[in-house]
Amino acid sequence: MGFHGLSVDVREKLEQATCEVLDVDGVLGEPGRSLGTAWLVSHQGHLITAGHVVVDLYEAAVVKAAVDETAEPVAHVRFPARPGEKPAAEPAVFVMPPIRDRSADIDVAVLRLSAGTDRNALPTVMVDDAEGTVRVTGYGSNTPGRQQSGRGVLTGHSVKGARSDQWLFQYETTSLTHTGFSGSAVWSTTHNAVIGFQISYVAGRDRREPASALAMPLIRVVDYWADLRGFTVAAQRRTCVLIEPRERTPGLRDDVVRPVVDALGMDLYTSRDGATNAEDYRRLELADAVVADVTGDDSNVVYELAVAQALGVPDVVVADAALPDPDRGMFQVQLLDLADTETARTQLLGRLEAVRSTFGGIGDGDTRNPLRSFFHTPLTQISAADALSRGYLRNFVRPVSEILRRVRQRPGEAEVVVDGKRLRRSQLAGITLTVVLPDRLSWARDEFITRDIAAQVVDVSINDGLSRPRTMKARRPRRNQPVVLYDVFPTTMNVMSDSIAERVGHLAGSPEDQRTAGEELERKEIDRFHLRLLDLVRNDMDRHAGELMRTVVHVARASAVFPDLYG
Repeated sequence: MGFHGLSVDVREKLEQATCEVLDVDGVLGEPGRSLGTAWLVSHQGHLITAGHVVVDLYEAAVVKAAVDETAEPVAHVRFPARPGEKPAAEPAVFVMPPIRDRSADIDVAVLRLSAGTDRNALPTVMVDDAEGTVRVTGYGSNTPGRQQSGRGVLTGHSVKGARSDQWLFQYETTSLTHTGFSGSAVWSTTHNAVIGFQISYVAGRDRREPASALAMPLIRVVDYWADLRGFTVAAQRRTCVLIEPRERTPGLRDDVVRPVVDALGMDLYTSRDGATNAEDYRRLELADAVVADVTGDDSNVVYELAVAQALGVPDVVVADAALPDPDRGMFQVQLLDLADTETARTQLLGRLEAVRSTFGGIGDGDTRNPLRSFFHTPLTQISAADALSRGYLRNFVRPVSEILRRVRQRPGEAEVVVDGKRLRRSQLAGITLTVVLPDRLSWARDEFITRDIAAQVVDVSINDGLSRPRTMKARRPRRNQPVVLYDVFPTTMNVMSDSIAERVGHLAGSPEDQRTAGEELERKEIDRFHLRLLDLVRNDMDRHAGELMRTVVHVARASAVFPDLYG
């Protein structure tokens, strides 16, 4: 299983820092048996894995040490071999006793390589929330002794215990569903660093439904291993992007913006003046705040600011108060007196803190703007994927799910026709809808669906007599099998192609650079749509029936439903 869309750089980082945990001496049974996965978190040779991977090994070693005082609890790990080398097991001592506390939902062990290491540790970041995709490399049990890679889409938190502080990251995956991945680093493509490590998974009800994997957040591990914070200090710094016009405003960046950003503990990145390049886009995607200087008339500043707002990044728009005021009616501009740098810094600091606080805890505002009311969030936080997923849920998924929930209880209330034949009452009892998301936006077109999917599905119509008939797809019904309806590649998603093409069109560089950047942006938007839709479906309840939408609606990627598309 390869990394779909993962850069070679990240893949190599994960592979060279990930090792297999082994029971070399057969303490627990067969010598050399694989116990799970660990990964390098410090250049001093510290390794992190799940507590349950090594807790039995540790306890057996403690018993042995009680008899032989020279014995020390130790595990063995094996990294992938480098060119010209053979893979070899390395001893690693326990930095602390492994913890597997089910009541507190904490599952962690820390080891240290006895001989040290010259490998590169993985960058880590302390976050209590994350979205987007994750990448994992480990030693799954389906291919013993060999690294495997997989991906997942973050769906929020899982709170298994009775306390809200006993939470885990949760993500949907079709590839990380084998024992052996426990302990593997969970790499967030949004934060470009490790945010936790996998500890378990819950398989889907069938092959078409993704599994839910769970990860122990690093931010919870520091309560048990305080040294971890020392390895993540550099990664904790957030980034502020400064968008400047071609003719820079003297004194703004170095005398005002940089001191304020430093005071907030953030790194400053200044986007390239003129044409927006691939690195500018990447930084805007990952930014925690944006400062845009609209002094003068530079269309590129306006363009990049619009990109940041579409992505939902908190922004502060500033201008030199001493210069003539062009038409800035579309922005809320903070005028700065650059002759009084102390006051300018105070003003900028106050605005940055205010917008970051607002975006950090979105609540009801004063505006009655219908768009804001519809999306329940500030306009600047409505990305194309977020807006489309919410609109799609309201206009299609929710009405269909309400019909399905009613028809499952009272089959006579709607007519469901599959391949020209009306379903019998017995066939409606377990009927569900699966939204199938594409891996490419070009798939979300009628011509692609007709050409590449039509042979695998048949037409479906639903009519409850209360709203307009709804059309979708399904497999031909099988005896004694529940009927699964499909909305194949929601065509509304294809709208995102236009915004991506426009953003990429402003990139400097070769056509190949633009194509690569476009593919990365496309994957990110599809993942964002997937994440938002999953979250909306999981938390939507029919106020009349008191039933969750997820009882009848599932979300899956094309690879799970139509594997033939991949050859």
